[in-house]
Amino acid sequence: MGIIVITWMGCTTNDPAAAPTNKTGLTVSVVTSSAGGNYAPKHVVAIWLENAAGTFVKTLTVYAKDRANDLTNWESVSGGNTVDALTGATQNSFGTIYGSWDGTDSKGATVPDGTYRLCMELSDKSSTGNFSYFTFIKGPATDIQTPSNVPSFSMITIKWVPL
Repeated sequence: MGIIVITWMGCTTNDPAAAPTNKTGLTVSVVTSSAGGNYAPKHVVAIWLENAAGTFVKTLTVYAKDRANDLTNWESVSGGNTVDALTGATQNSFGTIYGSWDGTDSKGATVPDGTYRLCMELSDKSSTGNFSYFTFIKGPATDIQTPSNVPSFSMITIKWVPL
């Protein structure tokens, strides 16, 4: 790869990673908060991509070593796929998490330009938590978004810069 996509690619950690440093592709940042569960502030969280039809493309970030089954939306669409994703253990506190993407799927193939869904899920209980998704355009133009806050996710920044 000619660009840095995730400097901590494939690492296993319990500490949230630093902001992505890639200058092109997709970068995401989001502040997490409770879904109202009995495990809070401990929680599991995932960020992944789907195409416009809702088909899984790639996991960007997942913190859920022992409780991944509580991320029911992510598990059902991805089958637990973490190829090239930032992975780690259940988080001990809420805070900012990040993701980045180089325009490839989980097999490393470049995906076509078009509309994609950036999906986020968080659970701090022994069941499904909060799930949201936001669309963006992967294409020849920069697409920067700061969507409104949704349950468990605030201060969301989504930035696509053409490769």
